[in-house]
Amino acid sequence: MKNIKIMGAGISGLSAAINLAKAGYNVDVFEKRSDSGKRFNGDIAGLENWSLHTDVIQEFKSMNVKANFDCDPFKTMYLSDGKEILKNTSDKPIFYLVRRGAVENSLDQGLKKQALDHGVNIHYNSNVKKEDMNILSVGPIENKPSGVLQGILFETSSDDIAAVIINKEVSNKGYSYLLITKGLGTICSVNFYEPDLNTNMFYKKTNETISKLFDIDIKNKKKIDGIGCFKIKPRLIQNEIVYTGEASGLQDVLWGFGMRYAINSGFYAALSIIEKKDYKKLIKQNLSRRLRTSVANRYLCEKYENQFYPYLIEHAKKSNKWTDLLHREYNPTLRSRVIYPFAKWSLSRKYNDNS
Repeated sequence: MKNIKIMGAGISGLSAAINLAKAGYNVDVFEKRSDSGKRFNGDIAGLENWSLHTDVIQEFKSMNVKANFDCDPFKTMYLSDGKEILKNTSDKPIFYLVRRGAVENSLDQGLKKQALDHGVNIHYNSNVKKEDMNILSVGPIENKPSGVLQGILFETSSDDIAAVIINKEVSNKGYSYLLITKGLGTICSVNFYEPDLNTNMFYKKTNETISKLFDIDIKNKKKIDGIGCFKIKPRLIQNEIVYTGEASGLQDVLWGFGMRYAINSGFYAALSIIEKKDYKKLIKQNLSRRLRTSVANRYLCEKYENQFYPYLIEHAKKSNKWTDLLHREYNPTLRSRVIYPFAKWSLSRKYNDNS
């Protein structure tokens, strides 16, 4: 089979397309929106660099995805409980800041350019049947979100900064953040979905808390919002169609970091076709250990919310290297292995695993 059809021109679909086209396949990508990244508003997001010892940009390069997009490395991070501010500086980037959306130098537009350079045919404003596709990379299921984000994008003359606030008053079982790079900033509250969730209330509290903690100027702000989707039991293949990224539910269950999983899953989807390998086995071998750990951590976060945040703050105070601390929390431990079976059963009833 030399002709491959992919639904979704987001980063996981384009990751698959780039690798398939590079291997000599004729690739058609169908996207319902008018451009790659239209789901986003040009906002700034963190590309995590702590779950593996391998630098994420080098990992992408090994998967034939070049960094032809803005990716600003941050070696300094601030963490706060809403009152106290902790600062940590790492020898290597804790994360990279990237832009999302149909804007110049965004992650989405960078992958689009690479796909086109490899001869991929991208069809925007397309409505196609998923039954005709080989790979489904359509992003989150919009009527069944796992997480909801609300915030602002703004211009600023303030210095570059990356700060995270973990406090149950600023988000619902999630976190809030302030990111500034190259004169652009984002303030957001990330909330895990529940019926009647009041995201506006959490964003207002986030804005009040950040204004109290940090002296920043905000100009030309615009509202941003979005949703995320994870599955406790990811849907990887259905009716012989391979699912990638958020369409499969492949996303960090603890904090919702999904860009790394999206690029990875697109690569493994392509590899399963190029080398005729089992996609489920590739995901299990390369991603499942961290995903299971995130399920255990999400369970602890929700079950013991009053203790979970103080636990993270106290461990951050004692740690000289937060990247090491985060790496430990994102990879299997005896605790996470013991908790995982019950966490999987408990959370699968709450979130959208029957869809």
